[in-house]
Order: sequence, then C-alpha cells, then structure tokens
Amino acid sequence: MEGWLEVWRGSLFNEAQFLKSVLEGSGIEAQIPDEHMHGAQPHLSIAIGGVRLLVQEKDAQKAREVFKSFSRSPLSS
Repeated sequence: MEGWLEVWRGSLFNEAQFLKSVLEGSGIEAQIPDEHMHGAQPHLSIAIGGVRLLVQEKDAQKAREVFKSFSRSPLSS
C-alpha cells in the first residue's frame, strides 16, 4: 500500500477498530488492511502477522502524537 505507514500492530481486531476511530476523530484517515478477514476469521490474525493500523505517510507523526496524548489521558487509567 504505497503512501501508507503502519502506526500500530496488535492481536485484537476490536482494539484496532477503537484506535482507528480515535484517529478518525482527530481528522486522520486510517485503515485496517484485511479488515474483513479479521472480522470474519479472527483466529487467523496471528497467522498473517497480527492486525495492522495504517495512516497516510503525511499523517504518521500526528497519529503517533494522538496515541501519546490519548495514552496519558485520565481515561486510560
């Protein structure tokens, strides 16, 4: 996927969906490659290297900042 960078990788599809919504709420376009496969066959996620969250290259730094500020919020305790 040219022009897109991975900003997160994990094993839980629902966690990726949540983080995608956090990014989109911050105005950052994000996508989960193989999203339909992860939803239909979640046990295969590990076999393909986990669930990945991608953003456009130009938004990668902003996405990392959103994750940092989100992880320091009072709601994350």
